[in-house]
Amino acid sequence: MQKNPADASTGYFTHDCVLVPNPLSEAPECPERLNHIENNMIALGIDDRVWRVEAARAPLEAVLLAHDEEYVHRLEAASEGDSVALATFTASDTRVGKETFDVAMKSAGAVVEAIEALFAGKIRNAFCGVRPPGHHAGRHEARGFCYLNNVAIGALWAIQRGFAKRVAIVDFDVHHGDGTEEIVAGNAAIRFHSLFQWPLYPNRVMRPQPNNVVTTPMEAGADGNALADVLETVWLPSLEKFNPDLIMVSAGFDAHTEEPMAQLKMTEMDYARITRRLLDAADSLCEGRLVSVLEGGYAVRSLARSVMSHLNMLVMRGERAH
Repeated sequence: MQKNPADASTGYFTHDCVLVPNPLSEAPECPERLNHIENNMIALGIDDRVWRVEAARAPLEAVLLAHDEEYVHRLEAASEGDSVALATFTASDTRVGKETFDVAMKSAGAVVEAIEALFAGKIRNAFCGVRPPGHHAGRHEARGFCYLNNVAIGALWAIQRGFAKRVAIVDFDVHHGDGTEEIVAGNAAIRFHSLFQWPLYPNRVMRPQPNNVVTTPMEAGADGNALADVLETVWLPSLEKFNPDLIMVSAGFDAHTEEPMAQLKMTEMDYARITRRLLDAADSLCEGRLVSVLEGGYAVRSLARSVMSHLNMLVMRGERAH
């Protein structure tokens, strides 16, 4: 039986369009990703240990904190079939279909609702099982299967609503969160940390690096020991110094050794370790407040296993504090 809010300390936020097909046929960013995650949640009994929420669209005012109004209206118009707007979405990884805007708005909505539930005291932490991902989406541009930047919207919403004065974002997707970096660059209320394989798509970082951005490029073949070193020597000291009121995670699982689109060598155990240490930091710095948002991960079996290791850590920590 699905838990009620009063019985669960971890929220699982998703939406009713999460299985809408990608407008680009045979794209690796596909509904099977979430199918495998949810099937594994049921098989392992995790589904019974979380508060499941199907989110509505994000408020437009929240989305406009991260994106230009003209871009958002153009994305909506393209989804409605406007030929002029559609012509601006020509990249092979950001095609627009009739449901693209609705799906992207609901993915952002899941993050907004998770943050509001967290600060209302309904949950201690949350995982947002959403697609499309968001961390490549810039202020006025869709990139890399991403249309709206879910994590940036969430961080800026938490600050705008007065929930948090400082938000830390940690991105362990194998690809650099270039859109997030672009949106939050120079914002002293947000500190953005991004670990990624270099060189690899999107092959772009800001130069000079903004003061609130901590980037950690890694060479192909780097394994969990390299990840642990970054975590302990770079990220955790940075988080402690920044002292956030909320930690947000861009949780991409495409650094896994089975992932065909990259060459890092992480495993489920590595994702469990980084999750545990980030939860330790959240316990120490911000009363356990942590919201994790699915980004990449395209080898669907290793994706599902990795998400389970991540989500199980969130659930166990929430239950321990309940």
